Amino acid sequence: MRFSSPLIPGRFLRRRQRFLAEIELADGSPVWAHVPNTGALRGCASPGQEVLLTQDGRPGRKTQFTWRFVKGPEGWICIDTLAPNRLVAGALAGPGLPGIPQPLKVRPEVSLPQGGRLDFVLDLGGKIAFLEIKSVTWVEEGVALFPDGVTARGRRHLQELRSLARQGHEAWQIFVVQREDARVLKPAAGLDPAYARELALAAAHGVKILVIQEKVAPPEINLASTLPFDLS
Repeated sequence: MRFSSPLIPGRFLRRRQRFLAEIELADGSPVWAHVPNTGALRGCASPGQEVLLTQDGRPGRKTQFTWRFVKGPEGWICIDTLAPNRLVAGALAGPGLPGIPQPLKVRPEVSLPQGGRLDFVLDLGGKIAFLEIKSVTWVEEGVALFPDGVTARGRRHLQELRSLARQGHEAWQIFVVQREDARVLKPAAGLDPAYARELALAAAHGVKILVIQEKVAPPEINLASTLPFDLS
């Protein structure tokens, strides 16, 4: 996946609410940029960090800039939470994902009868697989941590996947780590113990977990290798 718009360098100044960040451009001028990430962005939003923006002048936008990347201690991090879904969609249409059979048909953003919604439903030919994708940007000492804030929505997704697994469907929780300095993924039990418990419960009841790390080389990002996970 490649961002087609030229990347504009700057430095992070501050975040206002969830969706706006003030960025200082290379010429010293401050601008507001859309933040395509509702998470806390732990370790990714310190004043002075290098960032990369894209520019989009479509009418009706509050700002013409969108924040896409931030420079971490060991390389670039993609903060755009829509990027993992696009990468997974591309993989499902092409080379596939580890452990998941090549689907006959892929449907994105599918509503469930009980009212929830998951990212993808796959027709595997006689079997259905449900996939939920989570973007991971928080890494501490080589450990990718999710979530970076308390997430009732994330727990609900795990409950929905667990219910589908009980019905005999394949159910997958996929974590896409959007940086290259992680060696393993763990639930952030110290921050959201309820999510950690729900993830362990889901895994124990048939929900499959897949962790994939991106290769991040702005303006390109690609799915690279799988990572192990530790639910203890």
